Amino acid sequence: MLVTTLSAQIVLAVFALVYAASVFATIVAVRDPQASPGLKATWVAALLLLPPVGLLAWEAARLADSRAARRPMTVVARTAYLADRAAHVAGGSARV
Repeated sequence: MLVTTLSAQIVLAVFALVYAASVFATIVAVRDPQASPGLKATWVAALLLLPPVGLLAWEAARLADSRAARRPMTVVARTAYLADRAAHVAGGSARV
């Protein structure tokens, strides 16, 4: 009898931990300045209604975003950046 009660408490504790992590992820997703209002609403719904699935999707999206941010700059992007910088310098509005 004691084992059954303890097992039930462990299961409830795991569910509570997952839901607490989901609430934290919801707060982080809502405070993201780069996300659109529709994306924020989608994350809130996914994270609060289906915490385990929402957490997995949110973590996968964060991993994909961080990998996209680390990609090396392409030659075209670097050339455009340098041209834009040269135009600012020529216009006198460059920050050093």
